[in-house]
Amino acid sequence: MLRRSGVSLVHNLPLTPSKSILPLICTRKISTQRRPNSTLSTAESFANSPGSASLSHSNPTPQTPISPLSTLPTPYLLRTILICTVSTSPFLSNLLTKLLLTYTTFLTTNPIPRFFLKHTFYNHFCAGNTPKEIQSTLTRLKSWGFRGIILAYAKEVEVPAKLSRENVSQEHLEFDIKTWKDATIQTIEYAEPNSFISVKYSGAGPASVLNMETNEPQSPLFMTALDDICKAAQANGKNVKLLFDAEQTRYQDAMDEYTLHLMKRYNTPDRMPTVYNTYQMYRKISPSNLKSHLEAAKSQGFGFGAKVVRGAYLHSDPRSTFWEGKEGTDDSYNGGINRLLTFDNSRGAKNGGINVGIVVASHNQTSVTKALDTLSRLKNEEAGRLLEGKEITFAQLAGMADEVSMSVINAQENGGVNVVKYIPWGTMEQCVKYLLRRADENKDALGRTGETKRAAGREVLRRVKGFLGFSA
Repeated sequence: MLRRSGVSLVHNLPLTPSKSILPLICTRKISTQRRPNSTLSTAESFANSPGSASLSHSNPTPQTPISPLSTLPTPYLLRTILICTVSTSPFLSNLLTKLLLTYTTFLTTNPIPRFFLKHTFYNHFCAGNTPKEIQSTLTRLKSWGFRGIILAYAKEVEVPAKLSRENVSQEHLEFDIKTWKDATIQTIEYAEPNSFISVKYSGAGPASVLNMETNEPQSPLFMTALDDICKAAQANGKNVKLLFDAEQTRYQDAMDEYTLHLMKRYNTPDRMPTVYNTYQMYRKISPSNLKSHLEAAKSQGFGFGAKVVRGAYLHSDPRSTFWEGKEGTDDSYNGGINRLLTFDNSRGAKNGGINVGIVVASHNQTSVTKALDTLSRLKNEEAGRLLEGKEITFAQLAGMADEVSMSVINAQENGGVNVVKYIPWGTMEQCVKYLLRRADENKDALGRTGETKRAAGREVLRRVKGFLGFSA
């Protein structure tokens, strides 16, 4: 079981100013608050725990408002402001992107730029490259109130926009699949029990992706690799959850079929779901896919896992496949979360129904608040019957949307919800390339980091005012 560590939140992070009042602020007791121990697997924390306070907003006891970022150390907040300043500036972000793309090897191996990258972007967005570094990152996040992480391997396979059989060979296919399988199993080994890892089907290489795109049968080696990955996740009682990422529309249908096949085989009634599918709700077809997949799981008796996201391929997927505007995507996303939370799974596998795992993956505060409000209502309806046999987790990317993550964590005393961070691991060069690809896919989200910058700025200002004796 995952339990929070009581280590101090004051870390030896970069950007700590010297000869100023800020080092003193870093040692204020506000950044060493501890939260009650809890576990990552907590379907009962919503439905069956009499000791937990209600999520209902009808509690008449007045509560002192908690600043969302009050438990984060000042050096981390300062680094957040620096990075968000760069990412929200078109000039600075474009300049940095061009430098990193052009001089990746030099910048990640030369001691001076490597030091800068390591103590800014790498440490902010990545978990490290060794089990010790990953564990250190996990311990730090737990000390801030997170239940764990979604661990992703940063090295990815470049898939050409246009694929053909002439570009691949049997030798390449076998090498790509073995490399992908070994890296995924290594990520499982690095993950803690009952936590999550991310899996990308495209990591199996161009030949496998071509089969997905053309709806041709996969090689037996590919299907065996999937079985080996699922068996590794469940081996020795580790119960690591596999979040199979959504990808581009041109081969998403095939990926959905693979994931449902794996759910039927490995999401057995004796455990919470191991296999999760990802639904990009900006796609018009996603609400009906989610509904039909959920109903299939119930009728066929296998556990269902779903990670729900808005979507990451706006700049490459056909425009006709997704909603006309943001409002349509918002409604689709919020509707999908509501469907999962209110779905009648007949009280879970232990009562003859099915278990359901839900990952609310969003940087949108409105969507997160709506989900919490729904949980509050369901917890108080019929003694939380609709939440039995469900495991609910909120997730954001590491280094981003901390104000959203911490707002949920601060609500934990009112229900014990799970909050995790999605974070890649790998060498600096691998992670830099990974971050550049994510930045290109999520240009719109990157531009919205302005709110994270403002939230961090408000918290630093609050601490400065408190240190100087002014009202915070």
